[in-house]
Amino acid sequence: MSEMDGVDFVGLAHLGRDPKYIRDALNLPWLSKYPKTLEAYAKRFGADIYETANELIDRGKPNALCICTEDYLHQRYALLAIEHGIHALLPKPFAQSIEEAEAIFSAANERQVIAFGVLPHRFRPPAVTARSAIEEGAIGRPITGHFAIAHHLTLGGWKSDTSMAAGPELEVGFYAFDLARMLMMSEPVSVMGLGVNLDHRGIPYIDNGKCLLTCQNGAIASVDLVMSLHQPFAPAQTVYVVGDGGALTLEDDAVVIHTPDGITRRDIPKWQNGELETWLNLCRGREDGCEEQTRSWQTEGLRTLDLILAYKQSYETGETICLNRWED
Repeated sequence: MSEMDGVDFVGLAHLGRDPKYIRDALNLPWLSKYPKTLEAYAKRFGADIYETANELIDRGKPNALCICTEDYLHQRYALLAIEHGIHALLPKPFAQSIEEAEAIFSAANERQVIAFGVLPHRFRPPAVTARSAIEEGAIGRPITGHFAIAHHLTLGGWKSDTSMAAGPELEVGFYAFDLARMLMMSEPVSVMGLGVNLDHRGIPYIDNGKCLLTCQNGAIASVDLVMSLHQPFAPAQTVYVVGDGGALTLEDDAVVIHTPDGITRRDIPKWQNGELETWLNLCRGREDGCEEQTRSWQTEGLRTLDLILAYKQSYETGETICLNRWED
């Protein structure tokens, strides 16, 4: 962030967390490169450390805040930022209910600040490349698809506390379910879900989930949440879309398109994840139609959140859930 043109990192707030809590929260393999103490953070990023969010706001005087708290605190600190006229970015899972998300977005729109939740695949080269190919008609109209994520359960510290963590459906669902929405090109209207714990003991979470979706245009899709792997296994992350004129799948370095004329590959470009830059450019008014773009991101976030919650409701009740909130 501090290397972005025209952006200064003014500081961060540790919210009174003690050193052990911070170390435990960062004790995950994919966070191994991050500092484990407040002093190390200050040195690494050249930023001031504040104890409270109010202190950060009053003394640091930020124009924009990224709300990187435990899940249950996202709304509280987003609304605090918005109340002070500060733009807010909410990483996934940005809310645990539609009402919570709408409260944040409504407050931001009324205060005329930029706030939305991150949908990771919208800013990842593989998904963007696949979406472009489908939009260009490379496989015709999507009629079925499969979307999967393999992500070991994040446990320990606050992640195991159901009063603080949103749970695995929301933690990983913003990847797989949003990718389904992104590539099927038609909104889901019915949801059938299964969710079970088959490999873990003493925790209140599912570790495997399956979902069947029916889209507005009649297309169907499946979503797999695989959270019980203890080793790398690439097939558990298979993503493909079949259309009436071809099919495509996502590989590490290419989108592979199969048609009656043969197989072609579209190389996946290399660029940095763009959610932070997109948000900051909207905050600075550097994009045309900033208000319309912000409302669009908010709506996309709400639709994906609604879909994930419908999946959770379906496996908990055994019912097929119909989605009609977003019908045109």
